[in-house]
Amino acid sequence: MSCFFRRYGGSVLLAVLVGLLFWARPAYAEPELKKLITVAGDENFPPYEFLDERNGLKIYRGFNIDLIRAVMAKTDLDVQFVPMPWEEALRALQDGRVDAVGGMKYDAERSQRYDFSEEYLINSLAIFVSRSNSIIVDLEDLAQKRVAVQKDDIAYQKLKSRVLEMTATVSQEEAMKLLVDGKVDAVVGNRMAGQYLLQRLGAMDSVKTVGGVINPERYGLAMRRGNSEFLAKFNDGLRKIKADGTYNNIYVKWFGEPVDYPAYYYKKYLKYLAGGLAVMAMLIVIFLRLNYVLKREVSKRTQEISQVNAELVCKNVYIKNVNRYQSSVLNSGYGGILTSDANGIVRFANRYACEYLGISSEPASLSLRELPNCGWIMDALDNGTAAGEAMLEQKWLEFAILRLEADNQTEEIIIHFRDITEDKYLRAEVIKSQKMEALGQLVASIAHEIRTPLTSIKAFTELLPHKYDNPDFREKISRFVPQEIERLNRVVNDLLTYSNPPAVQKEKIMLKTLVNDVLVYFADAFSRQGIRCSLELDECLSVAVDKNQIKQVLINVLLNAVQALRDQPDPLLAITAESGGDGQLTLAVNDNGPGIALPDQTKVFEPFFTTKADGTGLGLFVSYQLARRNDVEIRLSSSPGLGTEVRLIFKREQEGAA
Repeated sequence: MSCFFRRYGGSVLLAVLVGLLFWARPAYAEPELKKLITVAGDENFPPYEFLDERNGLKIYRGFNIDLIRAVMAKTDLDVQFVPMPWEEALRALQDGRVDAVGGMKYDAERSQRYDFSEEYLINSLAIFVSRSNSIIVDLEDLAQKRVAVQKDDIAYQKLKSRVLEMTATVSQEEAMKLLVDGKVDAVVGNRMAGQYLLQRLGAMDSVKTVGGVINPERYGLAMRRGNSEFLAKFNDGLRKIKADGTYNNIYVKWFGEPVDYPAYYYKKYLKYLAGGLAVMAMLIVIFLRLNYVLKREVSKRTQEISQVNAELVCKNVYIKNVNRYQSSVLNSGYGGILTSDANGIVRFANRYACEYLGISSEPASLSLRELPNCGWIMDALDNGTAAGEAMLEQKWLEFAILRLEADNQTEEIIIHFRDITEDKYLRAEVIKSQKMEALGQLVASIAHEIRTPLTSIKAFTELLPHKYDNPDFREKISRFVPQEIERLNRVVNDLLTYSNPPAVQKEKIMLKTLVNDVLVYFADAFSRQGIRCSLELDECLSVAVDKNQIKQVLINVLLNAVQALRDQPDPLLAITAESGGDGQLTLAVNDNGPGIALPDQTKVFEPFFTTKADGTGLGLFVSYQLARRNDVEIRLSSSPGLGTEVRLIFKREQEGAA
């Protein structure tokens, strides 16, 4: 006891001072303290527990220390370790000065004095001798030999009745040093601790282990008898760290190998194995009986299987013929057909595809990425393109890609393509011809529209020298010539607007505001003709368009409606807007005028088409072009005698539109 306080008196005093400091804190700030468990242990029993000096400080560490701390962390208990010589630790537990001793082998004698936790190791003894010693191979060879053991260790208890020269040491490390120095013939002690000490002493090459596994026994925490609450909590915490992997981590840290038990540990399970073998034997008998029955049944079914097999052979031949026919059909076409898996590995390519892509007649297992003429295919696959056109060595190819999926995963890709170079050439020629024809029609129409006012002006000019003194003539020339010149000016302005329209500058505008701004221009016309105007527009509807261009479109549409309502008995103009579920917004302008004849409805948006004597035929044509430039679709429907409806279909204003 005096030795204990001489060694650890300073540490105990420091612990007492720290305890007083926390005890003196105000009651309201004091946290709930865990119950403290005092655990004694050997001060020199590596790697289980030992004092290690680091930076001038002694640190108590080892397998038992880490394991007990991990177990206590799973409980509501706290732990304090007290390192001391082994025999003194045993006396401290017997005297009640500590609650437990960290790490002790079970045996019948100790089980009567202490309570033990569930085992967390199977520990065994070993005989350590000099590598040159060939005499000692087991315990019987220790007779009359000098043997060192740790006092009060399990080895000490096992050997004290034998006839030998035994040296009891304070620690197993001291015993190992005696062996290394040649002062004893053998050391009997814990196998794992001995191997650890030999590594630390650098004596692995001079000492060996003999005798095999000796006295394997369970190893756990020993505590005073009767402390059932502590025992239950410790066992519960031990099971938890085994379940979450903490135990394995601690074991590997100190012993450097996965946790396992020696073979003899499993002997107690032999009776279960024997029972299992008996059950297996019964199952084998049952199996043999069933096998006999099945053999008879199989012999009955063999003929049926042979018949089915013959049918399958016939079907296989049929399938081969079908495949050969399909291959012939695919190869006889004028388009390329190529199939691959999801990774781009070619599975089939017909003759046309092989010729155009420059691949062998047996393309299976080739990768599309490795083939020189398949880059356009990989680009289409990477971009998710389903159909399109591609350029290949001065040839235009039209392609379509079909993806066959299962469980939302692409399993097969089918690519069909054909050469459209000639088609594109012919199409370009047709378009060119159509353009030239349209240009001829446009020139003819322009010539007609310009010639008519010019003819009138020319006629007045030729008559001017002869009828200048005629007041009626002067009144007519002053009235008709400016009108014809204005007509020419409108034609030129509309043509300029069509040929060189201003750039589209889209902005977010409220639809009702746009319509109201346009209606201002027609207020006098409405009043003069007695037109009732109905306006049903939601205040919150907005579109993203070029304001000035769409205003021009609306002006032309309303101008045609107002002109159509001239001389109507009860003229009515209705302007409405509705939002569709497809994200579009429709503005409709309806009038109850005479309507448009069915043959003329397909021509209203053509240049220079008009049914009015003073019209140029360019208003709706230019409006149609301006609407298209603003991504607005313009549609017309009319019923002769009932009226006309013009609809402007806008795309809804996008987020972030200026």
